[in-house]
Amino acid sequence: MLEAVRSRLRAWFTAEIPPYSYALLRIVLGVVGLVSLLGLTPIALYWPLDGLNPIPGEGLGVRSWIAQRGLGAVVGNSLFVWLLCSLSAMTIGFYSDVAVLLSFAGLVAQSHWNGLPLSSAHQVMVVLLFCLLWADTGRVWSLDARRGWERGAQPTPAWPLWLMRCQVALIYLSSGLYKLAYPMWRDGTAVHWALNLNSFHRFPWPLPAQLAPLEALMTWGTLFFELSFAILVFFRRTRPFALLGGIALHAGLFAALELGPFSLLMVASYACYLDPARTATLFRFSNRESRPCK
Repeated sequence: MLEAVRSRLRAWFTAEIPPYSYALLRIVLGVVGLVSLLGLTPIALYWPLDGLNPIPGEGLGVRSWIAQRGLGAVVGNSLFVWLLCSLSAMTIGFYSDVAVLLSFAGLVAQSHWNGLPLSSAHQVMVVLLFCLLWADTGRVWSLDARRGWERGAQPTPAWPLWLMRCQVALIYLSSGLYKLAYPMWRDGTAVHWALNLNSFHRFPWPLPAQLAPLEALMTWGTLFFELSFAILVFFRRTRPFALLGGIALHAGLFAALELGPFSLLMVASYACYLDPARTATLFRFSNRESRPCK
């Protein structure tokens, strides 16, 4: 039994897949990153130290050193331009792997520079780009490929894709376990309170009291989905139901609540669950060298 598990794990880590999945993830994550970045405008509000970002006092930190020399606006604006350029290069596939690395480094720096306007979507993006760091993302669907800088659609290691799949499943599982600890999720009132809090609701109209049973079903349905996603998405036959359920959930969240780019990012991350051998076919690109890899 133990030897069979070792053999299976060894096969996973040594397997190779067509490069289209990594190219698709590079593009969709780059687009979502740009949308998130443009949401943090005007620049003068979110990026300099004298904007929404609090000016640090006397200290030994990097931000204190920058503030004491009056460079808060210069560094903040430079960080915005850095992310704008790196995410744009990542999206179009210009020096693809370097662009992914610079985007990851820029997002980490952003979280230390000004965390006030950032949501959980920022943390998810950092984790997903960390997984993408280990993949060759520019072999296809990129300017690098068009210029002949990459080796084309040759197979590439599969383990970064498995890593991203596990990470997305872990996000849902940890979120579900976190919610399970709160009574409002267990008694079915969490959705009611979320829809009536000024911090989250998109429309300032309370739902009628007659819809309380529906709100309870939505609460428990969300909890069930997050706790079961890792299991459902693991098996090929139930994976479409998990992904479709996630799209429906995030569409509802986007329509009803102000959660920033979180829903868009989570749906974009589902690209890692597409069959690598069929990703090119889905977008009408030939993929003669592909072989199934579930």
